[in-house]
Amino acid sequence: MLQLLQSLNDGSMELVDVPTPRLSEGFVRVRNMASVVSPGTERQMMALASKSLVGKARARPDLVRKVLGKLQHDGLAATYRAVTSKLAEPVPAGYASAGRVMDSRSPGCSAGTLVACAGAGYASHAEEIVVPRNLVVPVPDGLPVEQAAFGTLGAIALQGVRILKPELGEIVAVVGLGLLGLLSVQILRAAGCRVLGTDMSAERAALAERFGAEAAWTHDRDDLSRRFLDVTNGYGVDAVLVTASSPDNGPMVLAGDISRDRGRVVVVGSVKTEFDRNLYYNKELEVRLSRSYGPGRYDPRFEERGQVYPRGYVRFTETENLRCFLDLVAEGKVDVASLITHRFPIAEALRAYETLLSGKGQPLGIVLTYPNTSAAPVVELAARRSRPHASGKLRVSFVGAGAFARSVLLPSLNGLVDFRLVATSRGFTADAVHKRWGFDFVANSAEEILDDPETDVVVIATRHGSHAELVAKALDAGKHVFCEKPLAIDGPGLDRVEKALAKNDGLLQVGHNRRFAPFAQRARAVRDDSHQPSMLQMRINAGAIPAEHWTVDRAEGGGRMIGEGCHFVDLARYLIGSSISGVEVTGLSGDRGASPDDNYVTTLTFSDGSLATIMYTAMGDPRLAKEHVELFAGGSVAVIEDFSRFKIFRGGKVTSQRTLAKNKGHKEQIESFLHAIRSGGPLAVPVEELIEVGRATLAQPLALRVGARVPSADFKTVVDGEPVVEGVRD
Repeated sequence: MLQLLQSLNDGSMELVDVPTPRLSEGFVRVRNMASVVSPGTERQMMALASKSLVGKARARPDLVRKVLGKLQHDGLAATYRAVTSKLAEPVPAGYASAGRVMDSRSPGCSAGTLVACAGAGYASHAEEIVVPRNLVVPVPDGLPVEQAAFGTLGAIALQGVRILKPELGEIVAVVGLGLLGLLSVQILRAAGCRVLGTDMSAERAALAERFGAEAAWTHDRDDLSRRFLDVTNGYGVDAVLVTASSPDNGPMVLAGDISRDRGRVVVVGSVKTEFDRNLYYNKELEVRLSRSYGPGRYDPRFEERGQVYPRGYVRFTETENLRCFLDLVAEGKVDVASLITHRFPIAEALRAYETLLSGKGQPLGIVLTYPNTSAAPVVELAARRSRPHASGKLRVSFVGAGAFARSVLLPSLNGLVDFRLVATSRGFTADAVHKRWGFDFVANSAEEILDDPETDVVVIATRHGSHAELVAKALDAGKHVFCEKPLAIDGPGLDRVEKALAKNDGLLQVGHNRRFAPFAQRARAVRDDSHQPSMLQMRINAGAIPAEHWTVDRAEGGGRMIGEGCHFVDLARYLIGSSISGVEVTGLSGDRGASPDDNYVTTLTFSDGSLATIMYTAMGDPRLAKEHVELFAGGSVAVIEDFSRFKIFRGGKVTSQRTLAKNKGHKEQIESFLHAIRSGGPLAVPVEELIEVGRATLAQPLALRVGARVPSADFKTVVDGEPVVEGVRD
């Protein structure tokens, strides 16, 4: 299918033929019939992307702070790889469209329904899109599809008006009469307000008056502020809606000048919000910012997972704003048709953006149209011609290619293997990885990769919740498998993998890379020299992540205790070198927002009598090293500081080593795995140990909940999908 993509490196646009995105539970597949280019947002995105790295940093200091935080935690090399990988990934253009449902995994949205779609990354300029159910609403009967495609932009304007809280008969000024401003004028008129407006363009000012504004003037008038005061008998307007896009604070200065005492100013557009404090203070103006389409925006639980807010507390979510705006258009209270200035078929999408950037012809509402044809047929793998197989190199295919895969796994494998196929849930990311790393082909699905006779190794780099099932299927298909951690997020999933391992010959490695780090191996040598039970303590200054992040979601990520905590259970198992005999966990109480899943201490006991403690916290300062490991064995102490410094205390002497870059063993693990495949084994990590670490990791949440030690004998006992402590039943 055709999709329009934008480069974050230089802002360039490219129309690419990519696989269709994968349909997931709670989503619908839509065949686009029309999509709308947002003049302000998309022009601004192109301008930002075209800046140099320094220019990007100046424009987005918030992102600079994130990069600096990663630099402190992960080091220069890892941060550089992550940033360059992110900039190399194209992003889908567009966020407002309408079309017909082709397939649905969402109740109440059946195939054949005409719908309006919203959301960056979802309602893109593409022939087919996959959209979560809370970002899709049916189109009212009789409403033309190209008008329905304006639903997202209308929802943005409507949310700004809701934040403004207009009252019947109030006088409201709209500063900036672009697409959002002209929609806002009409919505305010429908709400019973008197509307005034201003814009740089005389044509748009005239259009605002046509849509019901009492008067509208251009910015270049010397008496502009006086005009607003004259209409209001010198009092000033009751409220100002700033919908302009401006590099300076001119709109905010004007808003303060024309507002009445105790008036309201709501910012919808992209403007500098600096203003004269005395001006705003003396009038006691209320300033608010409107956040996109409405409640639910930027909340993955609402947008991606279909959570519904209680109607009694949140009446107008982004879904309801979308629905409400379409009703206003269908009832003739908002005229969208008159805002359409240009139409281009999707095949000429690049010309649409040239028109947008040139400004010729006063582009306002630019609509992309899509031919009424079925999706392009899937090309069968058997019909594809493969490139010659380089002698001695394994062929590796990727299922999933997120940020970690692009910044760590692919660079680690590059040159050691031939890249065969790549499949992702969003087809355009697979296409970008295919081009960047020289894969033979883009696959349409994971199943296509598993059925490919020329794939030797499958790398599973999807979200955590899908790991176990994909690993089991890949093993059953006769492949060797490298799975990013964790191997499974629940007992049944781990059981499924264990059964697949028992009946297949494929080798399995899990991305527990730290045991392969040179400093970890030096610490293990200290343990091996002691021949005595040891004591191990780890402190992980993990840092906080948003509560709505997918890794915290139990179904997708398994929570941090499983999703990331597995690293440290595995590292402890390796450093001690003895089987885990029990797990006990104590968590911090939930006071002041602290989560026990983010702040806990795990105590591991081992069959040789050794003990290990893992203190994992999200409450620390990021300037403190992320990972600190101390191993006490036979009178010696091995210390690993963030995998960049190593010390051995032995016989009253200290031996130390420091590296410029952190080495957590990623490349060493990959090389070890490939060597095992080529030589026929054995694996550096026996599968029994992988399963043992998986069981001990999964025992942690229950041990925390019941406040009791879970012995290894109970690791595999499952009741309602969880391991059970003997004698403890919920």
